[in-house]
Amino acid sequence: MSTYSIRDLERITSTRAHTIRIWEQRYGLLAPERTDTNIRYYNDEHVKKLLNVCTLLNRGMKISQISQLSNTEISDEIDRIISESMETDAHAEAWINQAMAAIAAYDAPAFHQLFADAVQRLGLVSTYEKILYPLLVRTGLMWTKDALLPSQEHFLSNLIRQKLFSAIDALPIPEESDQTWLLFLHEGEEHEIGLLFAYYLLTQAGQRATYLGTRVPYANLRAVAGGIAPTHMYTFFVGNQPESMAPALLSQLVHDFPDCRICFSGGVDGPANEPRVRHIKSIDDLFETIGKNAHTNP
Repeated sequence: MSTYSIRDLERITSTRAHTIRIWEQRYGLLAPERTDTNIRYYNDEHVKKLLNVCTLLNRGMKISQISQLSNTEISDEIDRIISESMETDAHAEAWINQAMAAIAAYDAPAFHQLFADAVQRLGLVSTYEKILYPLLVRTGLMWTKDALLPSQEHFLSNLIRQKLFSAIDALPIPEESDQTWLLFLHEGEEHEIGLLFAYYLLTQAGQRATYLGTRVPYANLRAVAGGIAPTHMYTFFVGNQPESMAPALLSQLVHDFPDCRICFSGGVDGPANEPRVRHIKSIDDLFETIGKNAHTNP
């Protein structure tokens, strides 16, 4: 079982350490353990309870009411929120908090169950939009602030990759398509979940796509493109890179692959005045590029 300081709890739950202490003293909300030198520390159950408390607070319940609930009653309230429709941000937040607790405890079965429930209610596309993507953003921010262990971020990423590969494997292979997509990440990029999800969406939409994955040497693109003659090339810029990296790479792709439309995603700018370069900022942008008016959500 992992141990956490009060500062860890502050970062994970976005609740000030001062507030947590008040809740402990006034309401007995948490009962931290102490070291031999009388320093507070917390465990996975404390983190889970505090995340659940935050969910109930976001739903309008007062801390004085929450403090009167047993752990079982708090859990029942969370289950009730999750079982309701998932159309509001508050419902998605409840799901995300439960996933955060599972990640903190390396509880794969709990994550698998949460994922299965979400997909059953929302479909995979909305589960990604409403839950997985916000969860990845939050864990990424926490990692940069040292509020999350790299092993916990890798644990989550690998679980999501498993789910996406399984979903892709379940799709029929398109026999004919009017577009051929080549998906890759450049040699300095290893964050592949967004690209992998795009691969799922393209395959689901009946487009032929070749997925090369992470850290692809640029020289290899010529050999692959020569074999499949792609109409579109698609890459992501997620990790921290020099500011000039994305425009330079995209301009090189435009020059070296004159018969392709060059697509990219990520918070970077592409080269100016390049009509064959498309910045895909959303699922709708991707489907507009494919030529579909709306996406389905199985």
